Amino acid sequence: MSDSFDIFNLGVEDVETHQPERTTVNEIYKPTADDGKDGTYKALIRFVPNPENPRKSLIQKYVHWLTNSNGDGKLVDSPQTIGEHCPIADVFWKLRKSDSAVDRKSSEKLKRRQQYYSLIKIVKDPQNPEMEGTYKVFKFGYKIKEKIDSELKPDFGEPTQVFDLFEGKNFELVITRQGEYNNYDKSKFSSSKSAILMGDAPAERSKETMASIKEELESAPSLAGYDYKAWDEDTRSFVNNVLRMYLNPGESISEVTSTPASKAATKPVAQPVAAAPAPVAAAATATEPAKANTDDDLDSFLNDLNL
Repeated sequence: MSDSFDIFNLGVEDVETHQPERTTVNEIYKPTADDGKDGTYKALIRFVPNPENPRKSLIQKYVHWLTNSNGDGKLVDSPQTIGEHCPIADVFWKLRKSDSAVDRKSSEKLKRRQQYYSLIKIVKDPQNPEMEGTYKVFKFGYKIKEKIDSELKPDFGEPTQVFDLFEGKNFELVITRQGEYNNYDKSKFSSSKSAILMGDAPAERSKETMASIKEELESAPSLAGYDYKAWDEDTRSFVNNVLRMYLNPGESISEVTSTPASKAATKPVAQPVAAAPAPVAAAATATEPAKANTDDDLDSFLNDLNL
């Protein structure tokens, strides 16, 4: 390529045909109890704001995992996420309310689930130390969402904006096994507020530090790819083929899913984050640097991580 590459001096080799390959496997952080020591996974993580849209720092949506007659599976976003009618839900309730035990059992294959996504910075992870200091997309369920809500809107005490870079809290992730499922009951936010770590020290609220944080966040994965996606023709065809598997002979999808307008829409999923997290680009007024979290609970947790 030309050494003097810029928009005003393009050589014939300076423009390439580029088709980016979006790989989500390495950007998703979803450890399991089996990945940890003696069946328990422990890590210290920090929720961070979405640099593309801080008000969408927590994405939540309804999804269905569908499998067709060939055994091919597909994760499909439910239109109920945005308050629209969902034919999958219609067939689910048809089966769930059936007098047939077989139908009721089949309805489980169409069950709606709720998923949550946020950006995190991995502070400490002894199981995967190479990830420490990196940003990932954290996929989690309702149990952790409840813990976030308890900080944003506590029953007692002052609320904490957990996505705030200077006045948020670290999250002590503890995953155990309960039957066939991962359990997050022992996970919790640290008891004291603290600034995000930059290197080994808490970040100071200064122009220089905020510029560094912004630069770091620019390398973080994009949350946009995990937001609700409307069905394209391929998805709609896949859904219809799956739903036909659960209909009676001679019954059409339209007969099952033709829903009166009063019943068609459901309340959209409320997208949380009570207040916009502290901006990372704008200059801040001079304040005292955030102090490191020195509470005994966090110290004990870090000791358990053998750090």
